[in-house]
Formats: sequence, structure tokens, C-alpha cells
Amino acid sequence: MHDEAIFPMFWFFLPLFRKILIRENIQIVHAHQTTAVLGQLCILHSRTLGYKTVFTDHSLFGFADAACINLNKLLKMTLSDIDHCISVSHTSKENLSLRAAINPYNISVIPNAVDCNRFRPDPSKRFPLNTINIVYIARLTFRKGTDLLIAVIPKICQKFPEVHFIIGGDGPKRAPLEKLIEKHNLKDRVELLGALPHKKVRDVLVRGRNYIKI
Repeated sequence: MHDEAIFPMFWFFLPLFRKILIRENIQIVHAHQTTAVLGQLCILHSRTLGYKTVFTDHSLFGFADAACINLNKLLKMTLSDIDHCISVSHTSKENLSLRAAINPYNISVIPNAVDCNRFRPDPSKRFPLNTINIVYIARLTFRKGTDLLIAVIPKICQKFPEVHFIIGGDGPKRAPLEKLIEKHNLKDRVELLGALPHKKVRDVLVRGRNYIKI
């Protein structure tokens, strides 16, 4: 079990999935994300049934904790006969190759598409004024690099008094962020917005002179 997802019906799913493939005249099965249980099942059964398969990975996973060790072993099994893989960055490609023991030449890098014109920073909407706003919007988890953010915030705030952090998102790393803000008295320098609906992401990003979105 990982992220409230489980493998509940390994073989019972096969007849239903086969029926869907035939009914919809499917030729290629494309699954996303390591922790997507349905995606892993579909990839495994598709190869069993002789269909072409593609897998796209979006995140980085470790090699040390129990959850990642078991997840990586599962990935080695489900992707052992994959036709091709896609990663969203070169770092993600290297991570996937190591975790799933896949030949790097069988992994293509296709970055997530972004309409830069829509997300161009707007100085007129910058608040607080006369600051360099660093905007970070992501799920506040280890895999999203929140630990690195926690480590650098006090150092950057100490060295650059004009820097202001705007952090959107929620997750298990929110508590350490709140503790950090209280410990270093950064309530006026670090703004925690909590979870954001997609339609409000742009309004937050345009407040930054420089921004990070993961």
C-alpha cells in the first residue's frame, strides 16, 4: 500500500481489462506515474496480452526507505518488458533508469508543456513591493524537494533581505515549514498559502520575479 493505493485485484482485473481492450480496439496502452495502481496493472496485463505499452514517470523516488524499495521492485517487474518510457526531465530519466533497471536509450525526455506567455511575471502585481519574490508551488513532500527548500530559506533570507518566499501547496512537509518560520522569525518573509486550485496558480506565479513550479 502506498499513498492510499493498493493492489487489490491482480488477476481478477485481467478479464475485464481484456474486454475493454477488444471493445475499444486499443492498439497502445499508455500509463502514467509509478504509484498509479491501475496504470501498473494495465501495463503488466497489456504486455501479457501482446499490446504495445508506454509508461510516463513524473516524479523522483528514493532507494532507502521501505516504501520506495518495494515500489522500485514492483516497477522492475511491471516495466521489465515495456516498449518505451518517457520522463519529464533528464534527472527523472536517470532516476527511472536506476530504479527500474531500464536501458536509458529506451527512455525519452519530454518536458511538461508550459505556455510561458500566460505565466510571465507581472511586476505590477508584485506584493510585497520592492521585493524579489520566489514562488514555489508543489505538493509539500520529500519527492518534490521541499526538504531542500526548508534548508535554503533561512540562509537566503539572512543573506538577501529583499527576498520574500511565497509557498503554495499542502502536504506532510508543511509542519516543518511552519516550525522553520517560527524558529527563525520569518513570518514577514515566508508566506504559506496552503493548497491552491489550478485556476489560482497563475495569479500566484505572476507575483514573482523569479519562480519555481514543480
